[in-house]
Amino acid sequence: MNNRGGGNSGGVDVIGCAHAVVKLRTDESRAWWACEACRTPFSPASSPGESVDAAQPLEYLSVRQLAGRIPYSEEAIRNMMSRGVFRLGVHYTKPNGGRPIFHWPAVQEWSRSQPASRVS
Repeated sequence: MNNRGGGNSGGVDVIGCAHAVVKLRTDESRAWWACEACRTPFSPASSPGESVDAAQPLEYLSVRQLAGRIPYSEEAIRNMMSRGVFRLGVHYTKPNGGRPIFHWPAVQEWSRSQPASRVS
C-alpha cells in the first residue's frame, strides 16, 4: 500500500492524512473521496461497476417538488387534486392520512396522455 498519497495503477489507495477537508474526486469510471490539500485518497464513493451519474430521480415527490418538475404551481396541483385530475391511489397517496406524496411515474404517464396545447 502506498502511504504517501500517490496513486497506483491498480486503483485508489485507502489511507489517511492530517488535513480536515475532503472532496469527491472522479475519473471516467470511478469516484472516491480524497483530501483537498494533498489529494490523498480515502475511500471509494461507489461500488465498482456503478456509474457516478447513475443517481435515479426520486420516485415519490411532495407537492412542492412536483411543482418544480411540471409547469403547474402548488396551488394548481392542489386544485387538480380537488377536481379529480390527480387521483388518490393512482397519482398520489397520503401515508397515514398526512400530506400527499405523488408517484412520479404515474404523473409522467398522465402528462403523456394529455393533448398537446395549441398556441394561437
